[in-house]
Amino acid sequence: MNAVRSLSPVLVIATLLLFSSFSQAAGTEPAKCLDPQRVNAMLAHFQVSAQDDDGKEVRQYSVKDHCDNADFTKLILALEQIKTVSKIKVPSKERSDFGKAQSFEYITGRIKNIILLPHNANICGFQEGGVVLDSEKADKTMRLCMLDGGASVSGLAMTLVHEARHMDGFKHVKCTHGIFMSLSYPECDRSFEEQGSHAFQLSYLLKLHKTLKNDGDKFKVRMLIVHTVEYAFNDAPFGLKKGGLILDSQNRVLFFDGQQLTLIKAFEDNIVALANYNGYPVVFHENGKVEAYTFLPAWDPIKGPIVSHYQQLSPEDRAAILDAYFGNKEQCYLLRAKIACVQKEGFTHFVFDGITPVVFFDEPDMSQYFLMRIMSDSGKIYNIPGSVLFTSKEKNFNSAFEFKKVVYPQGVSSYAVDNSGGLIGINPQGTVVYRANNEPSWRAIPDFDGITAKKVIPYYWSPQLQTMLN
Repeated sequence: MNAVRSLSPVLVIATLLLFSSFSQAAGTEPAKCLDPQRVNAMLAHFQVSAQDDDGKEVRQYSVKDHCDNADFTKLILALEQIKTVSKIKVPSKERSDFGKAQSFEYITGRIKNIILLPHNANICGFQEGGVVLDSEKADKTMRLCMLDGGASVSGLAMTLVHEARHMDGFKHVKCTHGIFMSLSYPECDRSFEEQGSHAFQLSYLLKLHKTLKNDGDKFKVRMLIVHTVEYAFNDAPFGLKKGGLILDSQNRVLFFDGQQLTLIKAFEDNIVALANYNGYPVVFHENGKVEAYTFLPAWDPIKGPIVSHYQQLSPEDRAAILDAYFGNKEQCYLLRAKIACVQKEGFTHFVFDGITPVVFFDEPDMSQYFLMRIMSDSGKIYNIPGSVLFTSKEKNFNSAFEFKKVVYPQGVSSYAVDNSGGLIGINPQGTVVYRANNEPSWRAIPDFDGITAKKVIPYYWSPQLQTMLN
């Protein structure tokens, strides 16, 4: 993702890559050696150098480096990918969805000097993918953060497209919703129609998605498309409506926008939790599978530490899960009598004393840095210490304390906001309720008669985006 932040004494425009393990397009896998002619073709447009973490130049790249540097190879492949993707013809009926057509010539007209930075460079904090300094715009210079080798070909290509648009003077604004709303610096564009850096990035990803054949590659690109659409624009594009995804007791995920109820997916086995994982809706199957939603009818199975840790829970514990929590670098599961959190040596547990939990109480902006809190069946909210303190012998560190600061709607264990400002909530008994803007009390929703729900998480959804990605 992207940010405009003030780093004295210069203004930095940065591209933030939360998912640095970005998929590579077919035919762009890094190889040991590239054809020197391919390297020459790109170096005819760009000067490429590398700096150390102190900002000292340590290398000027040339065609002689066509064999011996993985970062340089990835950059050449990223530039080639942009050239290939920019040639894709967009049908006229879809042209507005893909934004203004970017071409390879657009990139070469705005970027001339590319500086590769190590992951520990000061300017590459918080996993930034690339930056443009105001003081270097006249020289058409951009810096790429190589993320300790984790930067991928497609991730670099996306960053180049994004930063090229910043060269035209487009800057970000403070986010008004989503996982970046709590950040202190500007991270969003006002709208897709404004055609800023996020819009150019999104248009590029949509085109790239159309070129890919491998399902795994398409899934990873689709993840970034969805992440950009959901969180990068203050005015959500493509007909997206603000509402909530709801997991009910019939193992269905529903979307409700305050007026219309839509079935997203009916699962055939038991789903124990629906959670927001780094901005993506994921469901946890009792059988150990974890799947993510990327606007396809079939949810995508995911792999990695989140899944391997989840599968380490006993079948009995998985069956008893009420909710899942991902924040402050924690991975925790709420059970009926305890919380189980992942630690290096396995799971550590917080055992409840006199509290009957219902769900984890999430921050409404879906921040990944909120404190762990639970909602009890009495409607009270309790702060839970970080998992490293679960085994502390100091009661002030390892106890649950009631959170009495009333800043959230009362009477619901989870809630989302719709376009009108109305609240969609689930009370501790599992009833889906609604409260219109400025109304004093909750009322039951007829569409949910006979339905018991487990949780609602804020989300934006539209059939238009689902059609675009299928």
